[in-house]
Amino acid sequence: MYKVLIADDEKNIRLGIQAMIKREFPDLETFIASDGQEALELIQEKEPHIVITDIKMPRMDGIQLIKELQQKEIQPSLLILSGYDDFTYAKEAIKHKVKDYLLKPVNRTELFKSLNLIMEELEQNQKMTYQHMDEYRASQLNYILLNPNIQEEVVEDLYKKMKIESFPEGYYVGIIEADGDVGGEDFLSKINQLLLSSSATIPFLDKDGRVTIISADIELFTLLKEQLGRDRHLVFTIGISERESDLRDLRKTYGQAVTALKYHFLYPRRQIILYENIKEKPEVESLPADLINKISNMLGTEREKEIKENLRQVMDFDLIAHSSIDYLENLNKEINETIFKGFFKRLGEESLVTFELLNKIDNIYNFDNFHEYFHALEDLLMRIHEYHKQMKSVYSEQKYMDRAIAYIRENYHKDLNLAVVANYISLNYSYFSHMFKEYIGQNFVDYLKMVRVESAKKLLEETDFKILEISEMVGYKNPKQFARVFRDVEGISPKEYREKNG
Repeated sequence: MYKVLIADDEKNIRLGIQAMIKREFPDLETFIASDGQEALELIQEKEPHIVITDIKMPRMDGIQLIKELQQKEIQPSLLILSGYDDFTYAKEAIKHKVKDYLLKPVNRTELFKSLNLIMEELEQNQKMTYQHMDEYRASQLNYILLNPNIQEEVVEDLYKKMKIESFPEGYYVGIIEADGDVGGEDFLSKINQLLLSSSATIPFLDKDGRVTIISADIELFTLLKEQLGRDRHLVFTIGISERESDLRDLRKTYGQAVTALKYHFLYPRRQIILYENIKEKPEVESLPADLINKISNMLGTEREKEIKENLRQVMDFDLIAHSSIDYLENLNKEINETIFKGFFKRLGEESLVTFELLNKIDNIYNFDNFHEYFHALEDLLMRIHEYHKQMKSVYSEQKYMDRAIAYIRENYHKDLNLAVVANYISLNYSYFSHMFKEYIGQNFVDYLKMVRVESAKKLLEETDFKILEISEMVGYKNPKQFARVFRDVEGISPKEYREKNG
């Protein structure tokens, strides 16, 4: 609700304007003053949003009143009244950023039009101020959360600048994490609409784009859950901290909410997770390192059943669910270090193409819940297991490579590629690519080029076939490509080679 002050030394005029405004704008709160001095005192006390002032008044005229208001930090919108013979004063007033200038006697329509324009501008400015303050708060709150060594006096000063007062009854921090593409500014806007009636509540986006709420009322999160739950397609979880009284401990309470939110991974159906309900879960210091080593050593053997049984023991859900979430995070790190990283280090980078899932497995929170993670983990282990078995087979039986080389030398003139050869000898594309390079010492493409150029050299030396014909005979339908490949390998063109050696 906006407040309006009317200053005029003529009683009937100020009362008349007040009556017109009350009838047209019953929600506006109005005050009246008989001169500039009284108006200035009322402005300091009531802090009106709009001041309607006459120019000629005793003690302090309207021009002096306007100049006095220019010195204040928060300045009201100004509307001046004047007679026809006061135009010189009116021009002076206009220099001081008044919104409008009305002649006496005041025309009702003109007055209402001016007030409506001023209120529209005030509303727009208020929206911009709120938006600016929201953005400023978000940046400063994240600054506090991301800086563990920030001094207390700096934190207190930032809260003052953000206009965040203390919470006498304490406060909670809640973080809302939604699945899929839901989140960011749009989701924050939706939450703000749901929180319109809530006081002592500060919503903002944290560094990860999650809606974070500081609130004195823990029941607010239950109401939010019910309102958000009306959207059947929205899957979300709210992690809530314990109650804290000192805002200087915001980092601690935020950390509690983050920890609570992690347990969604174990309890995907819970929409609210309280830190107080999970904080007593015990830390498990010892990891089943022996079992993890066994799994690593069994890969590539005929003990697939034992691998799966050991994995189930390692990923014992009952133990994990009754332990701190740190246990599962450390378990994941141990598996990655012992099994996956060591395995890929032995096989080389080419194997990463085959097992793209490795990058996802590296972080359990890349999955929606424990069961999805477990199945992906088991699937990756079995892929590695089979891969390892076939790699060992390739190493022990050179006949696969011998067959591949023989096939290439017999069919180099055809449209040949790695997939065709891998399929011919019945091996997986990725590990065949890796093993071919290990066995031959160069990749498939370079080896095929070499075979084709060797055959082309022989034809150039011993036959009269045209270079175009030789190009096709060694597998190149495009003679320009043939010439380019030949030059890359031999350093000279096919024509120069024939002139030199033919």
